[in-house]
Amino acid sequence: MSATDQPDEPGDEPGDDPTVARYRRADPSRFPTHPAGQQAAIEGTLAALGDTAATRDHNRRRLAAQRVEVEETAAGKLRNHLFSLITEFEEQREAERRQFEAAEGTALDTLAEGFRRATSTAQRHALAEQVGSSLPLAEAGVIRRAAKALEDALAETVLDARVDGWTAKEIAAELDLTPSYVYRLLRENPWALHWALYVMPDGWTPDSDDEPWQRVAEGAEESRGETADEVAGRILDERLDDDLATKHVRVAIWRAGETLDLADARGDAEHDPNQ
Repeated sequence: MSATDQPDEPGDEPGDDPTVARYRRADPSRFPTHPAGQQAAIEGTLAALGDTAATRDHNRRRLAAQRVEVEETAAGKLRNHLFSLITEFEEQREAERRQFEAAEGTALDTLAEGFRRATSTAQRHALAEQVGSSLPLAEAGVIRRAAKALEDALAETVLDARVDGWTAKEIAAELDLTPSYVYRLLRENPWALHWALYVMPDGWTPDSDDEPWQRVAEGAEESRGETADEVAGRILDERLDDDLATKHVRVAIWRAGETLDLADARGDAEHDPNQ
């Protein structure tokens, strides 16, 4: 039955059974056309169904009371806590997603990936020129601040590379400096070191599971322009007397402040009487 169909009155047709409802289409021309009349018709229908202002207020009060009752139960509190955790989790995931999208595919990411693949100074120089010519503002700012920090620590960077065995020319090529400038930095900045001399105990053979080095002497000094291996060789020559010359001896070098662990030595030199 459509909205315009209405039941016929019983007995409208001869022989109709009064217990059977029959419908006829309502006349649309009789419907109220003014908004006020339409509103009155709706309110009248609702009132006939028992919907009054008092009923609506009563229903609202009951619903509010039921909500308060549910909120105060253990189950309600648990539900609210779970909703809070889910909301917090979703916010954190969204923040992580934005952070990942901001970092993925940036020029800095390209620079790092290219640096890992580069195998020569020339390749690293070409990479810097390629990436540096198309840096967005924020990433350019990061590079410039890093470059400023490097300038402030340039002498230490050069010095540490020299300790590890880089030549002045190699350092100059890597940092785009002149060799003469690198030599000047090495002359003007000595590095403090700690050395230790070890002796292998009598009876030890290369077939042993470990090397039980025994420390017999140690000291501290400064070096200017030498690598850690060069310092170790020099100290070994200075300390190798007639007695030590008959033993297996090792000198290890660390920069001042580093842990004196043989495995972490920056340089070493050995004397083996059997070779």
